[in-house]
Amino acid sequence: MQPRLSVVVPVYNVELYLDECLESLAAQTFTDFEVVMVDDGSTDGSAAIAGRFAAADPRFRLISQENKGLGAARNTGVREMSPHSEYLAFVDSDDTLPATAYALLIETLDETGSDFAAGNVTRFRSAGYVQSPVHRVPFAATRLRTHVSKFRPLLTDRTAWNKVYRRSFWEKHRFAYPEAMLYEDAPVSVPAHYLADAVDVLSEPIYNWREREIGERSITQNRTNPQGLIDRVKSIRMVREFLLARVGDDPMYAEHLRVYDNNALAEEIPLFWRVLPGSDAAYQEAFLEHVGRLVREIGQDAVRALHVPHKLKLYLTVHRRLDELIAQLEFEKEHGGSIPVTGTLHPKADYPFLDPTVPVPDAVLRLDPELRLRSRLDRAAWHDGKLWLSGWAFPRQLGAESRSKALKSLILKEKGSRRTVLVPARSHLDPEATVASGAEFRHADWAGFGALVNPARLRHRGRYVDGLWYVRVAVAGTGSTPRRGPLYGAGTGSGQTPPAHWVTEDVRVAPQIQDGELAIRVETAHARALEVRAEGTGLLVRGVLRTAPEGTARLRMRHRESGTIRTVPLDLGVARAAASRSPPGWTRRS
Repeated sequence: MQPRLSVVVPVYNVELYLDECLESLAAQTFTDFEVVMVDDGSTDGSAAIAGRFAAADPRFRLISQENKGLGAARNTGVREMSPHSEYLAFVDSDDTLPATAYALLIETLDETGSDFAAGNVTRFRSAGYVQSPVHRVPFAATRLRTHVSKFRPLLTDRTAWNKVYRRSFWEKHRFAYPEAMLYEDAPVSVPAHYLADAVDVLSEPIYNWREREIGERSITQNRTNPQGLIDRVKSIRMVREFLLARVGDDPMYAEHLRVYDNNALAEEIPLFWRVLPGSDAAYQEAFLEHVGRLVREIGQDAVRALHVPHKLKLYLTVHRRLDELIAQLEFEKEHGGSIPVTGTLHPKADYPFLDPTVPVPDAVLRLDPELRLRSRLDRAAWHDGKLWLSGWAFPRQLGAESRSKALKSLILKEKGSRRTVLVPARSHLDPEATVASGAEFRHADWAGFGALVNPARLRHRGRYVDGLWYVRVAVAGTGSTPRRGPLYGAGTGSGQTPPAHWVTEDVRVAPQIQDGELAIRVETAHARALEVRAEGTGLLVRGVLRTAPEGTARLRMRHRESGTIRTVPLDLGVARAAASRSPPGWTRRS
């Protein structure tokens, strides 16, 4: 009888770990599987260990070949597996799986019909298990029948072994791992995400990825190997070639390529920078040659959207200015995200390590995204019917070193209309802003401000209209370009939960923090509760309605914890007789 699942396990010189790996497979609660072990020319006792498992358990089979590398061993395993198994998976021979891993993945695929399922990953060593950083974001939540075009973080799900593939999907697209290279996972995993009709993503950890502490280090741990760098760049280039080949047939692939290129620049290449200062000459030369060529292939359109420190590192890479690049990496290690700045109208980065005899173009150094505002609303209160707002705001990197360089105002814009209200703000000293900024080169002591918002200015033709006003803070200085951005709420107090105020008997103005940003809502109360108190064995609720209802008026109550809903009729009071002048009163006893 054919097994439902075939698991391919390449084996090469892992005698320290192989027993634990194969035991975790034998202990799976899903039992309808085969394990195809491919000994890739091991020179230690790995083959003997695999042979013992094959002799003891008919689900395990051992194939032997001369050493050809991980990709070739995986491909051999695919060719040697049972011809009619329904699903396919890969396991690296130094890792392990939780006992329920395959039961969970296959049960999900049986239910959804997706092309493959992928699960979360933990990293482990003798000290214990932790979330795998590279899998944290894409697997933070379970998503069934999704796709990389719907959920872009799946672009970083590049490992081979946290997945179960539907075999018909694998064979339809003739997937095969690149041979004679390291970092062979991505040229299969990333195209599979794009070619799939649907993918299941499970937040449950289904794979334990070992961090080797003894013996030979794994490929991913040996970061300063020049061949590893060359092959990793080759892996990125192979995925780009896959996407480029499809741009002409499907315009969506142009967007897929743009997203992938951005990821390569923002997440893949920085991995090389981390180890560059302590690497040897061979690694540094491989870096300049292969990473520099990759950046040129991706092109300036993708680079232009990045932050200045990132753009500068890429520029120095492409132009082989290694000493300055290493100096920048060491500067950032010492100073964090702080950037020395020169200029007022068009500020740009002014790094001390750059060679002044070979200028870096202004397009690389000019600060734009880096000058977005930082802001915080510390306090909101009502005084004499007006809303007092105080906090701080300043452009990143520029700080707020004097009152004249930190002129502020609030801009209130109504959602869905062109109505805008400008509210002047007064700057004041607030050293807390400097503490919050962490800036080293420019302080932000004059970032503080206070502003008084008159709610009457939110009226339309003399009357209040329900609506939402977004609050933006603008900061300018003598000769500088104004910067504007949201006013963010503080973590506690009235800066997080601003109080509302009744501006008329039935209209209230309610400042509120939405998605972390301050907005002001104008809302008409169609019903107001004036009194709620216990009366005998019941509860008395008394209030007013803004307009007289037609037919029976009812009070609807929902229990917060259980969700139970109850409705009870209202007893309309004597104010009904004067509805033309006053809202009707109502009372409910229960």
